[in-house]
Amino acid sequence: MKIKAKLLRATRGDTTRSRSRTGKPARMLKSAWTEEWDDPTHPAPLGMPLQPVLTARAIERIDWGSVKLGSGAEKLANYFVGPIVGAMNETKPAANVVYDMVDEFITAIESVSYQANA
Repeated sequence: MKIKAKLLRATRGDTTRSRSRTGKPARMLKSAWTEEWDDPTHPAPLGMPLQPVLTARAIERIDWGSVKLGSGAEKLANYFVGPIVGAMNETKPAANVVYDMVDEFITAIESVSYQANA
């Protein structure tokens, strides 16, 4: 499954805090990778910077393999993301995201300006 589809399908409950990629706790999508590293019967992740040294090549291969549906790598692939992923339900061009931010900024400034003059 492509990353975009995986992120759009994800809910807040599809994230986990795991040390599996960096050695430090980080919020990411749950996957077979995070489940195996977080299993208490398996060895714990190493601390930073050793965990990335240990796993970098495997993660690189998973990331490359996960773009091919049916490769099995898509079950292992995970991405850094916060609970906000549950609110991500559509794709937009980057320009539209910037325009939305500008509109929200203008609205906020007008609100503050109005309150200051009232």
